Amino acid sequence: MAALMCTRRLAKMARDEKCSLHGARVTLCTSRGKLATQMGPKNQTLPQPGKPFFDYGCQYFTVSSSAWFTEEVQKWAKLGLCQPLPQGQVGTLSSSEGFAALPGDRWVGNGGMGPMLTNMIQQTAQEFEDTVELVSGFPNEANKVVGLRKLASPPCHWELKTKDGKTLGPFTYVVGGFAQHVLTDPFLLSGGAACSSMLECLRRVESNQIIPIQVIFEGEPLPIPFTAAHVYGDEVLSFIGNNTKKPQQNGKWGTAGPQHLTLLSTAEFAEREFNCNPKGYRRIAEEKLLASLGRLLGVDVWKHKPYINRINHWEDGLPVKTPPDSRSCLFDAAQGLGWCGDFCVSPGVEGAANSGIAMADVLESFHGQKDFDQAGLLPMDVDWVPIESLQGSSIVDIGSFAGITAHSTHTDLVPSAIGGYNKAAAHFGASGDARSYDSKGKSKGKGKGGKGGKSRGSLWKGK
Repeated sequence: MAALMCTRRLAKMARDEKCSLHGARVTLCTSRGKLATQMGPKNQTLPQPGKPFFDYGCQYFTVSSSAWFTEEVQKWAKLGLCQPLPQGQVGTLSSSEGFAALPGDRWVGNGGMGPMLTNMIQQTAQEFEDTVELVSGFPNEANKVVGLRKLASPPCHWELKTKDGKTLGPFTYVVGGFAQHVLTDPFLLSGGAACSSMLECLRRVESNQIIPIQVIFEGEPLPIPFTAAHVYGDEVLSFIGNNTKKPQQNGKWGTAGPQHLTLLSTAEFAEREFNCNPKGYRRIAEEKLLASLGRLLGVDVWKHKPYINRINHWEDGLPVKTPPDSRSCLFDAAQGLGWCGDFCVSPGVEGAANSGIAMADVLESFHGQKDFDQAGLLPMDVDWVPIESLQGSSIVDIGSFAGITAHSTHTDLVPSAIGGYNKAAAHFGASGDARSYDSKGKSKGKGKGGKGGKSRGSLWKGK
């Protein structure tokens, strides 16, 4: 979202004769974003129109007080890409107080958050076809950008390298829009000394960890009177998403097939289990998250025949720290290298969008002025601050949403990347044995398990 909003702002500037970036060409290089939606067990499984889907990354988004973002969302709605859920369908849930609806609009993508973003990217490429070139690295990973380098001879522009060895560029500026250490570290290391300051900045990004589960109920649907609920007071479960009640890609409400939910653990539970029990966290997570779900709903969840479609671990869930006195993006003026993302503002769709807009504005200011104010744009040698400590913070384990009480359970068990990202230190866990459950909660035995890993999960069969 940050990269897309930055692209749109730059494209408008390129058309503006009064702007310092008038006439610029913009190349948007995309991969699989965090607004992920899928149905099958693997990352490459795309949702199909009219068929069931899981929102597996971003669950929904809100609009606070930003006039430009409100206008942008209304445009997406007119294009048929998203719509607000009916009032009262998103709220909080606890054992003591039950379900309490939250006020205000809660927006979801038609057919899932992933298709919404994909369609927005395609629409942008069409709207600005005279200015924007789209290089899509998903699902065709051959086009995925995996490295960069600064040219030695003047004017010392940048080149990007794709997975299949092709070169893109040259570019005056390069802007990144992702913040997971497993991606940023190797990418910026490929750029050598020119990327060293930005790499030091991004190593200060700290994110929580979450265990997500895709679960299908093959028996009678669970009695769930809501589409989504933030869970309070439970050590294990932080969010319940009822994908069955979300709109299809054509905008019609409700999806076909059996009831299918997305369950997200608390950060505290995921960080403890994954870092202290890397080989057994899957089995414990599925049992405990389903038990919490049944307890909160007051039902025997096993009688509804839960079938685990996928369970894995997010090493980099949502950012929990942000640059002090943040200018909503990062920029190395000496190298022409920028970065944007929700970690610079607040975790979620609106925070990412605001960061992308800020990045474009910084580039325009830098390109048009000799006395450019660089203060606060490259905070590589200062401590970053917890987002939850900021005034007005509404951060929960899965993001920041308007009108919700802050509640973050992030712990100090997550390894720091300040001294360099150590992939070996990030446990990848053993495969969970594929299984489903009978009506008494007893395992029906092994099925065909997938390999372990935070991005591959397992397909669970038990028939």
